[in-house]
Amino acid sequence: MKEFEYIRNYIYKLDHDSLIGDDAAIINCKEKKLLITKDILIEDVHFFKQYNPNILAKKALRSNLSDIAAMGATPYGYCLGLVLPNNISEDWWENFTDSLKEEHEKFNIKLLGGDTTSHKQDKIIISITAFGTSNGNVLKRSGAKIGDSIYVSGNIGDAALGLLIYQNIIKKNYCNLKNKYDLPQPRINLGISINKIASSCIDISDGLIQDIEHICNSSQVGASIYLDKIPLSNEAKEIIDNTPQYINNILSGGDDYELIFTINPKFSHLIQEISRKNEVKISKIGKITPGHYVTLYDHNRNIITLNNKGFNHFT
Repeated sequence: MKEFEYIRNYIYKLDHDSLIGDDAAIINCKEKKLLITKDILIEDVHFFKQYNPNILAKKALRSNLSDIAAMGATPYGYCLGLVLPNNISEDWWENFTDSLKEEHEKFNIKLLGGDTTSHKQDKIIISITAFGTSNGNVLKRSGAKIGDSIYVSGNIGDAALGLLIYQNIIKKNYCNLKNKYDLPQPRINLGISINKIASSCIDISDGLIQDIEHICNSSQVGASIYLDKIPLSNEAKEIIDNTPQYINNILSGGDDYELIFTINPKFSHLIQEISRKNEVKISKIGKITPGHYVTLYDHNRNIITLNNKGFNHFT
C-alpha cells in the first residue's frame, strides 16, 4: 500500500469536520488565545521496540495534551507526523488510528493535518503538534512569587518506577505502575480549574525536581521542597521501603505528566474544593523562596543532595 492509500484509508477516518485535505488547516480563533505545543517520540528513546500501537497512540497524544493542560487551556486539535519503517503492517495502522479515534472522543479533539513518510531504518518516529485555546488567562512558568505555595497533582514517580519494571530492574510486576508509564492522564480540567488562581504551572515530563527548576529559572526564584510531603502511591511506598535508593528515580524520573503549580497562600482554602471537583489528589510539597536553587529537605529538614535531577535528551 502506498503513502496516500494509507492516508486515505486510515488517517482520513479520523477527520469528521473536513479540516484536513488542503495544504493547511484553517482555525478561527475569534477572541480566544491559541496555544501550540510539539513533542517528538522516537522508538528506543521514548518507547520500547514493538510497543503496542494502541498504547503508543494514546501515550504520544496525551503527552502533548498535558502541555496544554499545564497552560490552563482547552485542547482543540493536533497535527500528526509519522516516520515509519517500510514494512509497517496494516494491523499496526488499524490499531494506531482506532486508538487515536478513541482519544478524539475522550478529549473532544480533532485531527487538523499532518504528514507521513517511510524510511529504511527499523524505527518509528511520531511527531505531534497540539493546539489549545483559552478565553483569557493562560498559565506560564514565569509567574511564581516568593512565598507562594507549591502543589502537585496525583502521585509522583509511578511512571519512573513503571519504566524500571519494564527494564526488569524492579523484578516485581506492579501493573499499576506500568500503566502509569504507558498511559499518562493529562490534567486538563484541573489546569482549567486553577487557571485564575495559580501563579505558575508546568507538567512533570522531565522529573519533579527538574521541572520545579524550570519554574524557578523562568520566575527567577528558588524553592524549598519537603520529601515527606511528596505524594506516593502504595506501590511506590512499598518499593522505597524495600529499596530506598529508588527515591532518586521518583524525584528525577519523567513521564508523570502531573501538574506542578504555585499559588498565593491566600487561595489555599480553594484547593480542597478544586481537588474534590476534579477527583484528583492535590498535595502541598513546598514553597517558593528567594534565590535561584531548588533545595530538597528530608523529614528532619536536613538538606538532601540528588545524584540526578531529571531527564536530559542530550546526555
